[in-house]
Amino acid sequence: MRTRRSDRFQTPLISPIDLHSLESKDEASLFAEKHHEGARFEGADISEQDLTGYTFTECEFDGLTANDTQLQGTRFIDTKLTQLIAPKMRARRSTWKGVELTSSRLGAVEAYDAELSQVVFEGSKLGWLNFRSSQLQDVVFRSCRIDELDLTDAKLNRVSFEECTVDTLTLNGTKAQHLDLRGIEFSRIDGLEGLRGSRITEQQAVEMAGLFASHLGIQISAS
Repeated sequence: MRTRRSDRFQTPLISPIDLHSLESKDEASLFAEKHHEGARFEGADISEQDLTGYTFTECEFDGLTANDTQLQGTRFIDTKLTQLIAPKMRARRSTWKGVELTSSRLGAVEAYDAELSQVVFEGSKLGWLNFRSSQLQDVVFRSCRIDELDLTDAKLNRVSFEECTVDTLTLNGTKAQHLDLRGIEFSRIDGLEGLRGSRITEQQAVEMAGLFASHLGIQISAS
């Protein structure tokens, strides 16, 4: 039986971010207005600041510190963030479209009801990522160390992991299409039903045999 094109497993569609002629701005100017376009901020500290409803389009942040920063409804469009330090971040209902986040360290990130599209997380240490009830489409996690990734009730389409480690992956109520878990090492999965629509390796399937059996009420015996 011939496989229809629509049935084939799809990989994330990521367009490169090409930033030209950025204007360097200081930290004070960041708070002067709520919409920034074509700006570069280096070494800014926005800890404990309220950036609710701000929009950053074709911007670059290098060495940004954002501890306990309020980013509710904030929009990052075609923007790069490098060496972002955020032990705690509140980013519920935020929008991340065409974003690269690299070489960063994030602690507790509250980003439920968020929208992520064409986003790459690379070479970063991520603590607790709360993406509950969020929409993730065309998202790549590459060479990241994640303590807990909570995707409860999230909708995923073309999300992949490459050379990542996740201690706890929570998929309760998750609706996924083209979720590629082959490049992830995990210690624990909550919500096995959320694996529907995902792809794993044979080795991962063997390692999760006990989880599958417990979920289905099956007892595995040596004889």
